[in-house]
Amino acid sequence: MSGNDEILKEEKLTLKEKTYFSAGYLGTNATSGLFMSSLIIFYREQLLLPEIYIFWAYMLFIVWNAVNDPLFGWLSDRTSTKWGRRIPYLMICAPILALSFFLMWASPHTDVIGDVPVFIWMTLSMLLFDTAYTAANIALNSLSQEITMVHKERVSLQVIVMAFGLIGMLMALLLPMVFLDMPGTSGFLFMALIISIAQLISMWIVAFKVKENLEFSHVDDPLSFIDSMKHTFKSKAFLITVSMNFCVIFVNNSLLENLFFFIYYAFEGLDETVVLIMIVLSLFIGIFSGIYYFIKINKKMGLKVTMTRSLLSMGFGLVLIGILPGFFCIIGFFLTGFGFFGTLSLITTIFGHIADEDEVKTGIRREAAIFGANAFVTKPAQSVAGGFTALMLLTFHYQEPIGGVRQLQSVFTVFGLRLTIGIIPGIIILLGALIFSFFPIYGNYYEDIKSRMSTIQKARKDKYIQKVKKA
Repeated sequence: MSGNDEILKEEKLTLKEKTYFSAGYLGTNATSGLFMSSLIIFYREQLLLPEIYIFWAYMLFIVWNAVNDPLFGWLSDRTSTKWGRRIPYLMICAPILALSFFLMWASPHTDVIGDVPVFIWMTLSMLLFDTAYTAANIALNSLSQEITMVHKERVSLQVIVMAFGLIGMLMALLLPMVFLDMPGTSGFLFMALIISIAQLISMWIVAFKVKENLEFSHVDDPLSFIDSMKHTFKSKAFLITVSMNFCVIFVNNSLLENLFFFIYYAFEGLDETVVLIMIVLSLFIGIFSGIYYFIKINKKMGLKVTMTRSLLSMGFGLVLIGILPGFFCIIGFFLTGFGFFGTLSLITTIFGHIADEDEVKTGIRREAAIFGANAFVTKPAQSVAGGFTALMLLTFHYQEPIGGVRQLQSVFTVFGLRLTIGIIPGIIILLGALIFSFFPIYGNYYEDIKSRMSTIQKARKDKYIQKVKKA
């Protein structure tokens, strides 16, 4: 067996290792899911904060996103400790993330302290949450591509990651059914507390159970911040992927942020719980069908084809959500769920391919810098989606609850909700599929990258072993 083959064999992960690592995504998906699905409706309908304040809170959020993501990515790549360069961020940021998430839902009512103080509370708690989330999530995503370099193992790991992520997302969608009938904001506080605890435990499982490959942090000589950004943004594969990913993140956020508005007002006269259950069931049936189909496609046709087909399914599904009347829209939710495997799981593996190509060019593993630069471009899509939702509610004359009672919305307003949750996001995802069709890392070119990368990794591992022996 050659040295390169030995490296690949060593990087096969056990089911226990994959499970410990994947647990971290339960917490991150639960927090981000509730953030996306319920934060706007919490501040708009529960605290009665006007749309214009929500819009500006998300715009300030964009500015901070533009600063912290590439910075934390670069810092993570330069970190060197006895635990590695990713684990320390998970250890430290987990409690900060849990606390800041809870604080977002602990704001007093506008009737008590006024609109401006609630706006400030919303903005500052969002910024603190995003800071901790960025540092932890970049470390987690980077670690997923460093604990194994084998494509088959990466895809297998992402299937388990997706399973835990879906549990977290399911918590974010179903907990409101249990707690939102509680008086005032107490239901939101209970949800936030449960998810904060789940996030803390799940991330600490990764921090204390998963071991890094230490040669990356103890052998590689990191690039400067400017050089790191230059190398990243010169990559054609990176530019294509972040353009597509911006579309995906915008749409995922828009879908979740508008879901409860859609359920409340587009199914007038139907039981909201029944509607939510039908939508969630159709999504999850689509997701599990998509996992089975796209894993087969990935084995036969590779990552590029698999991702493109996922995007096409999701795009056409979203358009159908906006067009089809009543319960017929669950056909659209099924197709959207069918395409989720690519948009939820394969994105990380695609960036792993980009990091592989980058390692061949620079001789350095720079996952965090690449994930940070990706977030620099795409994370503002979360804020744009929030601003888009607030702007669409304003444009289509959404009527806020009066005395805690939801108002009947006009046909014009419901049409706006259909545009916001389905038709416009669907068109954007189809644009993302067109962009990704130009992705260059596939076929013989990627096979050549893997061969050259294995040689680099063997040399790095040998250098690390010699360094340890000398110490």
